[in-house]
Amino acid sequence: MMASLRFGFIVLSMPKCASSSLQQTLTPVCDVRFKDHMKHVDLGFVETFVLPMLGARRAPQPYAPRIFCLMRDPIDWLHSWYRYSWDADGRPSARGGYGDAVFADFAAFLDAYFSDRPPRVGGVLRQSDFIRSRGGALGRVELFRFEDHARLLATLEGLCGQDLPLKVTNQSRPKRPEDFSGIDLIGLRRRLADEYAIYNAIPAG
Repeated sequence: MMASLRFGFIVLSMPKCASSSLQQTLTPVCDVRFKDHMKHVDLGFVETFVLPMLGARRAPQPYAPRIFCLMRDPIDWLHSWYRYSWDADGRPSARGGYGDAVFADFAAFLDAYFSDRPPRVGGVLRQSDFIRSRGGALGRVELFRFEDHARLLATLEGLCGQDLPLKVTNQSRPKRPEDFSGIDLIGLRRRLADEYAIYNAIPAG
């Protein structure tokens, strides 16, 4: 999470949505930057703890920031978590990515994800969990598609009055077409219908 008192915005760091790159890019214009285990705090945490803290700091002037977040195509988001557990040479990575497990293929990963007791991927089971208010409502966060992150940066550049070129940092293992072999993508989209309803409502560039 990154926040700017000067320019009146907060950017949530959705896991697997260029959060490390955004942090480096926005550091010069942000007054607050959560790192390491605090990097991926969700909207509920921000509402409960961050907004009161920053509001007190801003007082007596009000602090009502715009809140932004990237959201990724739901299947691509899950596939990115799967790829994160492998290094660029196709070997299991020590960093994991899904608890302590490294899965043989994407199908096995999906079986675990949709099981009765799925591990929480990077602390977030679904992207929609990350952007819900404390009462469970959606709509407070201004969403941008991960694949169209330039629109988010353009919006932030307008608020800050300066260029913010994206600094590319961490990248997962490249995609492999064989990862999707035998996977019913239509059925998978159906299982993720609630996520796609949110994602598809985000304006495309």
